[in-house]
Amino acid sequence: MDILTWFELRKIIRKKSFYAGVAIIAAVAILMSVILVNNAQITGRDGNFLNGVRAIRLEREYERQLAGPLTTDKLEQTIIRHQRLLQDSDNLDGKGELTVSAFAKNEVQYEQLYSLISRAFSPLNEYDYYIRDKLQPGDAAAFYQKRMERVHEYLNAEHPEGNYSAQEKAFFIRMNERIPVPFEMNYVTGWANVFENLQFIFLFTAFVIAVCLAPVFAGEYQSGADALLLSSRYGRSRLIAAKLRASLIVSVMLLIFGLGLYTFLLVGICGFEGGTASVQMIQFRAPVPYTVLQTYMWAVLIGSLACLLVGGITLWMSSRMRSPFPVIIAAGMLLFVPMAIPASESSRLFNHLMALLPSNMFDSFRKITDYEVIHIFGQLIPEYKVIPGFAVIVIALLLPFTYRAFKNHQVA
Repeated sequence: MDILTWFELRKIIRKKSFYAGVAIIAAVAILMSVILVNNAQITGRDGNFLNGVRAIRLEREYERQLAGPLTTDKLEQTIIRHQRLLQDSDNLDGKGELTVSAFAKNEVQYEQLYSLISRAFSPLNEYDYYIRDKLQPGDAAAFYQKRMERVHEYLNAEHPEGNYSAQEKAFFIRMNERIPVPFEMNYVTGWANVFENLQFIFLFTAFVIAVCLAPVFAGEYQSGADALLLSSRYGRSRLIAAKLRASLIVSVMLLIFGLGLYTFLLVGICGFEGGTASVQMIQFRAPVPYTVLQTYMWAVLIGSLACLLVGGITLWMSSRMRSPFPVIIAAGMLLFVPMAIPASESSRLFNHLMALLPSNMFDSFRKITDYEVIHIFGQLIPEYKVIPGFAVIVIALLLPFTYRAFKNHQVA
């Protein structure tokens, strides 16, 4: 790192706003983690509910035992086991349903399997808990076929924002056909929790980045230091590049801190397992052939580029505004106002355009597992692949404009 970059980096990180931002990111990461851990619940071996860490530990123990390929044989044995329980009157209450004690002793440890079965065999957008009572062992062979039926039903359903074309339907069917089967099972609650509130980590990190970068150029105008800097030997060349490099370093530092703290808090408490499981263990109808860990990396890539895009826009505004305060206000509006705009129920194109705003990019897990595709020069590209490309292009276009705006600034 050259001395100019180091000097500019110190100017950013020595401000009170930087430390306040770090504290905000830490507080949000801890709060989001605590909420998810406290909301964990499972039926214990004695039939009573367990909550929090105790629930997580028991669920982890149960689902570890189910780890491995989700084969037809595993599904068939699950259905057989359930039918045997129903045939024993000692396990049933007055309504003919399993008693709490029978469920706690014999079924709760297989709940991940039952959940997958219910998702496959229930009608579209429904979750029939009692569908397991109606199945026969031979139905297990149709599990993956039933999942594809749910996909077909979704693609052929009426959607207010616009129905899928024949070309789009065929595209998503091909995507689903490339998903490796059998699915890989494992305990995935820790990673599912990470995905749950990941967008809020990106949102607050982006806001902190905007606050930290707002004074990079505008602060020089406000203090009057621009006259001295621009008249110096490297004021219109290396100094500007150093400011941009220092801004990038600070942005990456804040991202690593926020993502690292949030992710390691949750998986540290809930368990690191599940990275090699199919993402369909979390989002059953997801059309992507990724493992949970691969999906996490995609989510981090999209969300991080969205944060860097906010940083790039902030630097551009900072180079053109006379004070950091209006830059922060404008960045805040860019981040929070679009969140109040509901998705269109009549235009899929409008929703695609809104998805290119940073605040909507932050919900990256949903983007990856959703059925959205964009037409570009006759090619169909999943929306989650278009978003990072768009962010990179906009950042690359903004940096030269930012450079020139400060370089060509006329000192009063």
